Amino acid sequence: MTQQPLKVAVIGAGPAGIYASDILVKKTGGNVQIDLIEQMPAPFGLIRYGVAPDHPRIKEIVKALRRVLAGDQIRFIGNVDFGTDVTFEQLRENYDAVIFATGAMGDRPLDI
Repeated sequence: MTQQPLKVAVIGAGPAGIYASDILVKKTGGNVQIDLIEQMPAPFGLIRYGVAPDHPRIKEIVKALRRVLAGDQIRFIGNVDFGTDVTFEQLRENYDAVIFATGAMGDRPLDI
């Protein structure tokens, strides 16, 4: 008898969210379905939106992240704003687990 896959929502499709998804796939032997939910229309967070794309190390990181997203267990869902488009209560009703892997949308002054 095959066990139902674990259903997980990962909020944030930057490197932290993608790597967390990758670890979940590996640790469950692939018996997981992950919805990678992102506020922006495309994944990769600051790697896409905050770092010059021509930087050689960035290109290698993006390749690695793309390989993770290519797996059948991970579905990217973009343009979804947590708290507006979907609530924590809705996530709890539809998923076995929720991982928050979000970054800051803006700078914070350090007052130093």
